[in-house]
Amino acid sequence: MTQKTVIKSFAELAHVLGRDEPLVVGDLETNGHATSVRVSEETPDFGALITELEAATTALSTIAHHEEAVRVRALRDLERYDAAANQQCEAEDICRRACETRLRAEQFAARSLTDEDQTAATGVVETATRVERGAERLAIEHRQERERLASDPCLARALEQRARQLAEEQARAAETEHARRLTSALAEARTALEAGQIEQATEFLGPLVKEYPNNPDVASLEKMIARYRRNVKASTAEDELWEARRVARRDPATAVSRLERVDLEGLPESLARQIFGEWARACARLCRARGLTGALRYAPNPGRGAVIAPNGPSGTYVVVSSLGMGPTWAPGGAVDDTVAQRARPLR
Repeated sequence: MTQKTVIKSFAELAHVLGRDEPLVVGDLETNGHATSVRVSEETPDFGALITELEAATTALSTIAHHEEAVRVRALRDLERYDAAANQQCEAEDICRRACETRLRAEQFAARSLTDEDQTAATGVVETATRVERGAERLAIEHRQERERLASDPCLARALEQRARQLAEEQARAAETEHARRLTSALAEARTALEAGQIEQATEFLGPLVKEYPNNPDVASLEKMIARYRRNVKASTAEDELWEARRVARRDPATAVSRLERVDLEGLPESLARQIFGEWARACARLCRARGLTGALRYAPNPGRGAVIAPNGPSGTYVVVSSLGMGPTWAPGGAVDDTVAQRARPLR
């Protein structure tokens, strides 16, 4: 039977390990299943800890007072720096104005017709020259004062901090303005879209798409406008199809003309096929009405095609009508023999 040994103190543990000196907290380090024993530093005196803490607190207070004094001096130097900068600008402005006056006076003196005017103009030249030189000296002095102040590391840091703060403020202001412009433009575009003013809505949205390509509100409104355009186009195409069906029997030429100008791009496939079918039937009626025999239907793509017919005894085929084929397939235009070979009889 195994006997358990209960250790109640670090002194007893030292005895078990065969050590003469007692162990203290921190002497045991565990690494996996192995246990090592080391001797710790002496426990610090409580009074010594209090003394050290008070010394650290005093040092921190001294640092805070010094930092505040440095900050006050930096702010004072910053005011002097700004004053020197303003005075430099004023002196440079006076120098510029005096130079302009001197040049004008020199021109007056050069073209004066009387001695009195020449003498007066010369006096103005002398006065303006003195002012110009004095203002130039002042500008140099104030510039040197700024440079001297800026050479101090504390003021240099203060200037850097102010420049950084100004840049951050400008960035925030620009961001706010961008957000305001975005919100305003989106609101104007939505209002125009709700009023059915699709072109105006597109005009409002156009710059936003370029400036905010990843904005979800801009993308959503762009999709709404595109969907509105498709709906309007589909509605217009349906109206043309209905009108063409109404007049096809008695006036096939008008039916063909109406269907020819329908824009098929982006229309639902079912609607495009209906328009193509009605156009082909109207073209067949038109060919019969005109006495055109041997008419063919050329359809290279679904929902698009052309009706061609022989042009007299030569046998050359010309376009009677086209749907969705572009301007090169205008009525009356000649077509290649390969087109006629691929075409099918018009029924």
